[in-house]
Amino acid sequence: MKGSINSFAAVALLMQCSLALAQSAPPSSIPRIGTAPHSANQTFKMLKGYFSNPVNFYQIASADERTHTIVARRSGIDSASWGQWAYCSLGPSHMFDTLRDSSVTLNIKIESSGSASVVTVTADFEGTYGIMSSQSTMQCTSKGVLEGNVLSIAGASPST
Repeated sequence: MKGSINSFAAVALLMQCSLALAQSAPPSSIPRIGTAPHSANQTFKMLKGYFSNPVNFYQIASADERTHTIVARRSGIDSASWGQWAYCSLGPSHMFDTLRDSSVTLNIKIESSGSASVVTVTADFEGTYGIMSSQSTMQCTSKGVLEGNVLSIAGASPST
């Protein structure tokens, strides 16, 4: 009897853990990493120049030449770009909602690797959905395309 109670408890615990894992949301952003054929200083300057140019629709929130980090933001993303870059899992209560606003925050880290540099890009997407006067903002999931574009701008080949 005691053995069957312990077996039952173990199975119940295993089922709870499985259910918790199944219900946990996937990460909304996964870092993309690539190697650029330029020094960290040159790669930093190249990316900072790109994100500083108003024609590219980004604002630099911070750029630290000493640590080779850049944080850039973009809002009001057009629906075609949004569809390529991110998606939001809307529940049944939001099935008729439309995308009203969207933004992305890019976190870029550049590290020296001999005469080359390793570039790490993470994109955090946020979408505001609504219908009529009701709206809600949620974290959305990156498709990895924008991060790949940033790596391309740096001349980086993605790590495998």
